[in-house]
Amino acid sequence: MDKLLNDLVAVVGSENVLLGDDVSQRSVDWFTGAPCRAKAIVRPRNTEQLSKVMALCYQADQLVVTHGGMTGIVHGGEASPEELVVSLELMNQIEEVDLIGSTIQVQAGVTLQRVQEAAAEIDMQFPLDLGARGSCTIGGNIATNAGGIRVIRYGMMRQQVLGLEAVLSDGTVVSSLNKMLKNNAGYDLKQLFIGSEGTLGIVTRAVLRLQPHMPSEQTALVAVPSFDALTQLLRRVSQQLANSLSAFEALWNSHYKLVTTESGKHAPRCRRLAFLRDHRNPGA
Repeated sequence: MDKLLNDLVAVVGSENVLLGDDVSQRSVDWFTGAPCRAKAIVRPRNTEQLSKVMALCYQADQLVVTHGGMTGIVHGGEASPEELVVSLELMNQIEEVDLIGSTIQVQAGVTLQRVQEAAAEIDMQFPLDLGARGSCTIGGNIATNAGGIRVIRYGMMRQQVLGLEAVLSDGTVVSSLNKMLKNNAGYDLKQLFIGSEGTLGIVTRAVLRLQPHMPSEQTALVAVPSFDALTQLLRRVSQQLANSLSAFEALWNSHYKLVTTESGKHAPRCRRLAFLRDHRNPGA
């Protein structure tokens, strides 16, 4: 084990510096199952440990690849044998749920589903939603500025983040854990990190906005004959459902067949489909 790895063990403990088979048994590609080839995987538990890890790597000119929930399909988590992986899987604490301020503060390794469940416990909701909710992490959602299926109503991940904390490549900690919606105090540093894909630093903690829970939800799958009809449908439902339309996803017939063929179900006889969702509070 080289000096850098020994120094990393001193920071995070030997159980959190993975080597050999503990590295290769992890997949970095959702489609192919390709194994991780990094020289090591380091798993810090908090911002302080991550800061020390990054400072050591910076001093040693060590290249670093960050791993979150590994649900991406653009090879962003691949690492060469010369690179070191920093995994945020142990930075998975929900630190605070503020009912009065309608916010939740979490570490970057918390999954999207856990945030949604924590919000539901106080009769609120975290509106971002993806098919990978059980595996994708908040840090990854922020780094990619995730959109999800409810973007038409609630916006991208950028609109859900009130504040964040990040560690730069040299170990410097940048903190802007703002909890206020109305805040015009200087530069809004979080906007630089949201969607930056980890190129500016590693997001470690975030303050997220919560929304009122909508107990009524209706879903429809609508077949349309053409793309023009699809856009007309979107315009029509946007007008008639006003602010309660929360999702509108277009599916080509081939997409639907891919899902239904294995189950033995039959696809509608049309070329295009629209998946709609209406989300409202019927008592309001």
